[in-house]
Amino acid sequence: MLCPNCFLQSFNGVKCAACGYEMKDGPSIEDLKLYYRLQKRYIVGRAIGAGGFAITYVAYDTVTDRKVCIKEYFPMGLAVRSANGISVQTTRQNRVEEFENGISHFIEEAHIISQMNNIAGVVSVTDCFEENGTAYYVMEYLDGVPLRQLVPEHGMELRAASGIILQAGRTLNLVHREKGYLHRDVSPENIMVLLSGRVVIIDFGSARNFFMSNSNYTITLKHGFAPIEQYSSADIQGPFTDVYGLASTYYYVLTGKVLPRATDRLTGVAYEPLSVLRPDVGEEISEIVDKALMLQPSERTQTVGEFVSALESVVSRRSCEEGFVYVSVSIDGAVQERYKIEEDKEILVGRSPKCDVVFPGCENVSKVHCKLMFDREKKQFCLEDCSTNGTYINYVKMDKDTKYYVGSQDLIILANTRYRLILGE
Repeated sequence: MLCPNCFLQSFNGVKCAACGYEMKDGPSIEDLKLYYRLQKRYIVGRAIGAGGFAITYVAYDTVTDRKVCIKEYFPMGLAVRSANGISVQTTRQNRVEEFENGISHFIEEAHIISQMNNIAGVVSVTDCFEENGTAYYVMEYLDGVPLRQLVPEHGMELRAASGIILQAGRTLNLVHREKGYLHRDVSPENIMVLLSGRVVIIDFGSARNFFMSNSNYTITLKHGFAPIEQYSSADIQGPFTDVYGLASTYYYVLTGKVLPRATDRLTGVAYEPLSVLRPDVGEEISEIVDKALMLQPSERTQTVGEFVSALESVVSRRSCEEGFVYVSVSIDGAVQERYKIEEDKEILVGRSPKCDVVFPGCENVSKVHCKLMFDREKKQFCLEDCSTNGTYINYVKMDKDTKYYVGSQDLIILANTRYRLILGE
């Protein structure tokens, strides 16, 4: 029997012998019928999430032969599943227009995300269609968990937390600068951390182009992560709006505590600074976060790029011992060797045992794959590709024989995702 989680013929109706998935409860009455084939192409598996407006399923794409995720427009309290377990209709006839407007907004969300398919840190959308009286869009399958699930009671270790936030920040900065969109719902629930280490931003249901008229902004917020301007449809919103969301997420990841809602802060309710809750974080990072959490937008850090640059500078500097930095070789997700290297000294990275940093026996890695140096003055790594199969920064291929400055939390891939160079750890 086909497993509704991994789609191998290894399911006995209760448990899958291949992936270990166990069906403890049957599908919800709201869920689309198990194994239903959408567009005569996508086999619907188990529901993996449900929110106020949609249900998300894992599915199997019979054309590309891979797992995907499918999001179905299903507004709770406004929609009901028919007895056949397939079609969707409104609960009340006088709310048909509201339901149809919701479908239009849902399709618009898919269109917005699809414009960002060239940004590695945004979940990619590959298809969108209407069927069964509602709408669906198809996304890449993300093998990971929401950031919130990774945060222990008293917060994450500084380096791990900073690495995740810096990756998410770089993605947001690209979304702002290249696409002109605000996310407007940055939170630990909407940042996915994959098993590969890739960090992906999801749920662009609240996204808006920040060049549009302010009158079109709807009130959408998550208390503790939304800035004061999101509590009114009339207030100006901009990249600084997502700065607050990212900084409040960083605060939560480091402390395990959610900030007071912005409206409460406006009446005098204060939050404890990072330097108090986490003395190991230090005053510099605490001040960077405080600046990004200013209540008044005009006093706040204005762009995500500014926030990332300031944070990265401190994190990179703290990763160094006096005169030395560390780099690590990672193969198939496991660190094989950690190297201590001098600052301002160019080193060779590659397969050859003559290199300073060695990827032993990795045929896809060139004998001398790239050159690396930690620039003491810039507090950044300088990377130059000289390989056959390419070097990638955050999944973007480097131009050969061109120097790039990268931070300690950038994802550096040699040839393919099996081989990673971890900087500053």
